Amino acid sequence: MDLPSTFQFQGWNIRYNLARPNNTTASNQSQLKPVVFVHGTPWSSTVFQPVIKALLAKPSYQILIYDLPGYGQSQEFAPSPPSSTPTTSPEVQLFQGDTSVKFQAKALAELLKHVQLDGKADHAAPAVIAHDIAGTIVLRAHLLEACEFDTMMLVDANAVLPWGDGFYKLAREEPVSFLRLPPRIFEAVVRAVIQSAVHDPNVLKTGWEDALARPWIGGEAGEQQKSFVRQIAQADDGDVAEMLEGGLYGLVRCDVKIVWGSKTSGFRNIKWKI
Repeated sequence: MDLPSTFQFQGWNIRYNLARPNNTTASNQSQLKPVVFVHGTPWSSTVFQPVIKALLAKPSYQILIYDLPGYGQSQEFAPSPPSSTPTTSPEVQLFQGDTSVKFQAKALAELLKHVQLDGKADHAAPAVIAHDIAGTIVLRAHLLEACEFDTMMLVDANAVLPWGDGFYKLAREEPVSFLRLPPRIFEAVVRAVIQSAVHDPNVLKTGWEDALARPWIGGEAGEQQKSFVRQIAQADDGDVAEMLEGGLYGLVRCDVKIVWGSKTSGFRNIKWKI
């Protein structure tokens, strides 16, 4: 995915693209329906590429796509001077940069404000498509960060508890052990995680496995490895529990479509209607 623009937020360089059809003019730009895609873990904006390509082939949509802070092309972090009093959990302090769901919701809200798609004042309220942990990110942005959406589509979304399989639970409990894995062993872990998320393994043979693994492997000094472990270690059940215990889901202010299936291969089998 081409993410040519950068939005800086609390030390992160968030890469994004606000894409429009090639035939868009200044006169018809306001008529385009805005759609925002938010990916989950351990993915990147690449996972949405076929859907975005199809939408941009139509003259009706403008698309905001970005990589979450700490993921994909948004792994660049410039830390600010340390404060004398820690304000984050030990899991967050172990790594540079916060990638928790709570933080991701704040980052999304600020990015939407930056591109004038937060539904406030005279800003457009977009349709939002959220996959995996992005379900919780988008719900928090809506319910706790005051973003207004036209509609929400939650695709295989994690928005209830408990969440995470045995691997994720182990990585959250022992993040340092996963940081010490030799690069080749770590790469095998990343690829196994990707393979476990696909019903039809033949899909990955067309280059998808390499594309989805690329942000997490290689690089210098194991930085991608640190990023992969960080986003698991910083997952906090409290970010979901806050909404569940507060009964916030009943306060959603837009139409919601939930897409869930045990035998879907990525987004290929989903019937889309935005």
